[in-house]
Amino acid sequence: MISEDKIAEIRERAPIADVIGNYVALKKSGNSLKGLCPFHNEKTPSFYVHPNRGFYHCFGCKASGDIFSFLMHVEGKTFPEVARDLAEQTGVQLPVYDPQREAEFQRNKKQTERFSSVMEKATEYYSAQLHEHPDGGIARAEYADRGISEEWARKFRLGYAPHGWDSLARFLERAGVSPSDAEAVGLIAPRRSGRGHYDRFRHRLMFPVTDVHGRVVAFSGRALEPAPSMEEQKEPPAKYLNSPENPLYHKGEILYGLHEGRVEIRREDHAVLCEGNFDLVALHQAGFENALAPMGTAFTEAHAKLIKRFAQKVTFLFDGDMAGRKAVREAYAVVTKAGLSAHVVNLPQGADPDSFLRAEGAQSLRTRIVSAPTIIEHLIDDAAGNVEPNPRAKADAIAKLGPILAEVESPIERGLYVERVARKFGVADLSLVKRELRRGLGRGKERAPVRRDAVRQDIAPPVSELQSKLISVLIDQPTLVDHQGVHKLPQLLTNPDLRAIFDVILRMVDRQGVLDVAALLDEVNDNRLRPWLEAKLAVQQHSLEEARQILDDGLPLLERKNIEQELPRLQQRIVEARRVGDDALAAGLTREFVELTRSAHKLKANAKQR
Repeated sequence: MISEDKIAEIRERAPIADVIGNYVALKKSGNSLKGLCPFHNEKTPSFYVHPNRGFYHCFGCKASGDIFSFLMHVEGKTFPEVARDLAEQTGVQLPVYDPQREAEFQRNKKQTERFSSVMEKATEYYSAQLHEHPDGGIARAEYADRGISEEWARKFRLGYAPHGWDSLARFLERAGVSPSDAEAVGLIAPRRSGRGHYDRFRHRLMFPVTDVHGRVVAFSGRALEPAPSMEEQKEPPAKYLNSPENPLYHKGEILYGLHEGRVEIRREDHAVLCEGNFDLVALHQAGFENALAPMGTAFTEAHAKLIKRFAQKVTFLFDGDMAGRKAVREAYAVVTKAGLSAHVVNLPQGADPDSFLRAEGAQSLRTRIVSAPTIIEHLIDDAAGNVEPNPRAKADAIAKLGPILAEVESPIERGLYVERVARKFGVADLSLVKRELRRGLGRGKERAPVRRDAVRQDIAPPVSELQSKLISVLIDQPTLVDHQGVHKLPQLLTNPDLRAIFDVILRMVDRQGVLDVAALLDEVNDNRLRPWLEAKLAVQQHSLEEARQILDDGLPLLERKNIEQELPRLQQRIVEARRVGDDALAAGLTREFVELTRSAHKLKANAKQR
């Protein structure tokens, strides 16, 4: 709800050449500026910026628009996000429509800015120590031995954390940083005995980790060879030490190198995912500036969604060891759900991208990336290449591929994959291969692998992870149906099938005091979520204490999520009521909107107190 006057004011105060010039190298061309398009891969510039018109256009991919559309496209942001960013940068005052929400936003913004300032000071300190501290040469030798140049070390702002117990803590104190702020972002920790704090990172090569906006939100510190001045260590430190999660940093939502590589990823419509910090920097230095790396965690749905904002294709470039193969297998379900086109580079056993680049060179790696098989082809080849050489093992390995091939919608693609399975496993009879694939689906019927939607109907969890978990804990610990807040579940559960399961559980426990599994399954015989329920009943996951904690945290969270989903719909109804002149309805809906907003804030405040 930003007026055209404000949009025009932002355009006037943010020259399009300056904005786009932060992403694209522009050169004068008549009355315009031109450069390589950030939205597609090209060698000859076809991207033109017209400063007087406040407009850009690419004659190659036909992308065009103003500063708002440019930033929405290149940063993967919404219009309100871009408008607010530009307004803050240019000093344009936007109107406030919801004072309570705006006040909360400003509070969070000030905290974020304060924490970001602390992280920036720490980054500058580590960077200075790399060259000023007597032991900084050990850190410089560490990346130099890997072939990382000083230029690229500066680009990624590498640094050195001295081995003293409180070097950073004392520096931040002199800089006026509150110890509580430094502790909140994981830079220092309270001493176990006595007063004061100690540095979390000591005698390590430091890699600052930025979010998609370029703010340093965490650090990854690599252990170094002991310095001569250090005391003898009782045991070797962990190879890598990463920042703990904090208000700025959630490791499952951060990809190292995304800010540095986002323009190249958008241009190529392709991201390359590696595993290590050195791998990432080495890849960028070698010209693979679309490379990313998760921060010491598995590839998550949040990672996939983040990549999807910038590209449709991802290539996994994991280490060629057992852990790398396992990571690819686990990533398959994630990329499938996100709708990403996924490929896998097969590195030699024991190799990682960094060592491969130094041994074979960038062109050899580029060839492997260009010719990388799809993730399904890789999983087929991997299964065939690591199976025991006996018929039973081969049959079981083929069966395990059934659910994977069932996800493929195109019958032509699926048929080609079936042929690949037969070829890789050395089975001449395709009908036998198809039979084993069907066996892997748990369907003994003689028919082709089912389509993806049919498979998902059988295995998909109901509605959301949170709602299914709340019902799961009640299945594991049915006495908790009397727990505070459980009575609200009939109104909070958004799926009628899940609600029906809860109703039966409630009735059964109320009547018998326990769950009768056979009777429960009989009562939900026609329920579409029966396969999920059967799988849940097969394994008990939660103790009484764990279940109680999940309900304490999850019920208010679900209530808040439902309210947050309802508020935009309610807002739309208010707008519609005012449009048709129904002031009484609009007033009633507005009161309801205010009450729901207060409830959401209260639930959020209570959650923070926990």
